[in-house]
Amino acid sequence: MDERKTKPLRKVRVRLPMLVSTHLSAINHRTLRPSVGDVVMQQGALAERVLVVQAGELSVQRTEAGGQPRLIATVGAGEMAGEMALMGDQTHSATVTVSSGPAELLEIKADDLLQAAVYDSELIVELLALSSHRCRETSRHLALILESLDALNQRDHSILQRCCEELDKEGGQFCSSSSDQLKQLAETIQARQPGTNGHSSEIVSDEA
Repeated sequence: MDERKTKPLRKVRVRLPMLVSTHLSAINHRTLRPSVGDVVMQQGALAERVLVVQAGELSVQRTEAGGQPRLIATVGAGEMAGEMALMGDQTHSATVTVSSGPAELLEIKADDLLQAAVYDSELIVELLALSSHRCRETSRHLALILESLDALNQRDHSILQRCCEELDKEGGQFCSSSSDQLKQLAETIQARQPGTNGHSSEIVSDEA
């Protein structure tokens, strides 16, 4: 991943746990050590707590009505899961599962952390920085996926290849999985084109 993109996130990962730790003596909290595969937040459940990842990695999956769970993000050490509870969300919008261990999570009541943040401007800044980073990251990923789908529709292999390469560079399970699925979809579409005899090959631009 581009150094310019990872440097701000690394700073948040260092500072956020440090700032949160300064308030632990005054707020209710507990340390969780779930196993790989354990669900630590359930989509649709009341959003009353946040988790600070101290070790391990979490996968975030969302399931639409009638659909299958889809990976939408991963959360690593120094990051937070469930932070939308701080913004007033009443229920969790996705299911969070331990994907890599050993995991160690700091569980804090959302109301308690929000109360602590009221008197700590630095903590507010880091929470906003984390949310801002995730919003920018999500917007970029969605833009690449939409551009890829348009390239598939236009049968423009060069653009599709560039978008997949960009997704691979982003790192993380979500991006690599999206890139793989787009490539598989391209092969499926190509295999169904007249004259391919069922054999997949690269989609080429109509101008080629």
